[in-house]
Amino acid sequence: MIALSLPIVAWVMSTLQLGVFAVPTWPSSVDELEDIMLLNSGYRSRGFSAAVTPCSFSAQGAGRVAAAEWIRTAFHDMATGNAVQGIGGLDASLVFETNGGENIGPAFNTTLTTYAPFFSSRSSMSDIIAMGMYTAVRSCGGPVVAIRTGRIDATKGGDSGVPLPQNGITIFQNQFLRMGFNTTEMIAVVACGHTMGGVHSSNFPEIVPVASAANSNGVKDFDTTQLFDNKVATEYVSGTTLNPLVVGPSIAKGENSDGRVFAADGNVTIKALTNLATFTSVCSTMLQKMIEVVPKGTVLTDPIVPYEVKPYALQLTLLAGGANISFTGDIRIRTTIRAASQVASVQIVYKDRDGNSASDNIDTTYKGTANGFDDSFTFYGFSANLAASSSISSFNVLVTLIDGSTELHDNNGAGFPIQDTIMLQSPQSCLSSTNDTNGQRSLTVIAAVRNTGLFSVQLQLTLKIPRTDGIIVPTLSTVSAAMASQTAIGSYNLYAATYSLDPSQTQTTSFGVSAGSSTDNYKNVTLLPSTCAALSPTAPSSTPSSSAFAFQGCYTDSSASRAYSAAVFYDNNLTVEKCALDCSKFQYFGVEFGGECYCGNSRDPSSTRAGISECNVACSGNTDEYCGGASRISAYKNLNYAPVTNPTIAGYTYQGCFSEAQGGRALADSSTATDGLTVESCASFCGGSTYFGVEYGRECYCGASLATTSTNQSASDCSMTCAGNSLEYCGAGNRLNIY
Repeated sequence: MIALSLPIVAWVMSTLQLGVFAVPTWPSSVDELEDIMLLNSGYRSRGFSAAVTPCSFSAQGAGRVAAAEWIRTAFHDMATGNAVQGIGGLDASLVFETNGGENIGPAFNTTLTTYAPFFSSRSSMSDIIAMGMYTAVRSCGGPVVAIRTGRIDATKGGDSGVPLPQNGITIFQNQFLRMGFNTTEMIAVVACGHTMGGVHSSNFPEIVPVASAANSNGVKDFDTTQLFDNKVATEYVSGTTLNPLVVGPSIAKGENSDGRVFAADGNVTIKALTNLATFTSVCSTMLQKMIEVVPKGTVLTDPIVPYEVKPYALQLTLLAGGANISFTGDIRIRTTIRAASQVASVQIVYKDRDGNSASDNIDTTYKGTANGFDDSFTFYGFSANLAASSSISSFNVLVTLIDGSTELHDNNGAGFPIQDTIMLQSPQSCLSSTNDTNGQRSLTVIAAVRNTGLFSVQLQLTLKIPRTDGIIVPTLSTVSAAMASQTAIGSYNLYAATYSLDPSQTQTTSFGVSAGSSTDNYKNVTLLPSTCAALSPTAPSSTPSSSAFAFQGCYTDSSASRAYSAAVFYDNNLTVEKCALDCSKFQYFGVEFGGECYCGNSRDPSSTRAGISECNVACSGNTDEYCGGASRISAYKNLNYAPVTNPTIAGYTYQGCFSEAQGGRALADSSTATDGLTVESCASFCGGSTYFGVEYGRECYCGASLATTSTNQSASDCSMTCAGNSLEYCGAGNRLNIY
């Protein structure tokens, strides 16, 4: 083991940034980036890490390592900065600098293309580049690189000054000193940055000639692993390195930059980094320092730490008649320190508009789980109706564990705030699904504004505008439009505005509404229905009925055991009638939570009758109707239901559902296929054959005998109806109803 000198020990200790950082108060400027950082997979996942998972992956194919390219992108963006003068640094100026020069190769444009969808008014491109450092390092087994946010993007390219392989060591030292790194730190940054990736012959043929490339992809790696480890240091010190910037043609060309950098202090620092714990802790600090080289005047936040409890998609919606407001959303519970299995319930404890505690809590139901590199989360959804006269102003979250203990999360004592001065009316808003005569899509936005004073009511849109000249990342443009007063419903006035969107902008545009200082922001136009529903001045009828269906009652429901589980449809423009149509082949259907439709031929025994008032959420497509509630389903019976059967055929006996034969047909004498097939027509075609069978909805087979390798299967396997008669079963894929 290599002993560390006292100066190196002192330096290592000085790099360690110890401290505990407070969880932010919600809402916070870090909220969007916290999601990007932590929600890698599962419910509400952002998927930012997918491009670097696993560590060796690249969507560009063999020879590319996206994680290494993300680290390189952050360094190149930062490297032209001047820490002394406070000019440049990590400011996304690289966006304008990818056409050659010091930024050689396709890695930068590839990385920026991956980052572009995450760029928004709440996540600057420079913060995303910094987040890429954390994500790439962590995906490859490296340490946590703390992420502070608040970077401001450059609007043009910066100065030159990225270190190049041919630079002399004095030039290297001066360049790194300009960035804010002394010689010891320079060595650490290079070692930490070159623990993954390599040199491509296509970019540097003088260093990696095609004939000498380590593999057919034309790449020579910096060390023998594609992991965030200290092999780059241990192999250098042991003399076994194949690092092309240390050995090989780069020596004769004077481009063995890693070798010169590592030897700049007589190999003292690089030897210290052969200790894995030292390497890990030093890289964590040096890479954080690297991404915190920012322009003068930039104020960075505290490092992102996970919320223990975080709300999502909170939405108040005025209901028909104006007497009630729907309150919906999700609550995320961090289950890293409290296992999800230990959570018995999550409830919302709220205060009304005047700050008075409500008499009843709002229950939630399980929605799903999500995971990051180091944290796990469980989401709970809720939907409740509140009186418009008292409404809500803030809430706390009460978590009850299975041992009976409780946790009250109060957002650092502030409560989780929610305003009801202005509310987006999503059911009444819409984005047209077709282009108008000018080739545009019409966006209509409706907001409900409480009659408490005179406000300037505005619609704000944030548009992503493509740049020219090969610049990958779009620019953001904010557009405002005055909203016009429409009609009064209860204590609220409805306001409306329309805007024409280019079809290419419909997937990337966000919007919000404001009345004075009150806002309801960060909405996604893709979540709006394609047609606007009217808001009735009268309250919903509880249970619509028709000659086609009859209301059965309000019943309990849960994600673990659905009341009706044969089919499910989700619709942000749902009505009872639409669900009845979707479930027309089933005996029962139910609507839940405003936008969920479930079908089945029987109700699960775990679903029991609930009070009619508990099915109190208006349908998303018709606020005159109720569509269940949170864990409550409005159940209906299909009065036109006729069961699908295996009909009686004269001269034949139904044998059951059978598999196709192995290596041949179950019935091999003759066959036909038609889009008008019925069981009766197949029997007629087979003309007295000993056996006949129907398969895949439209296929008919005949035979004097049944193949021995065709075996009886579960009746549920033959689930397709006949193409010519939807009330008869006609097998399925590789399954026959045999007669």
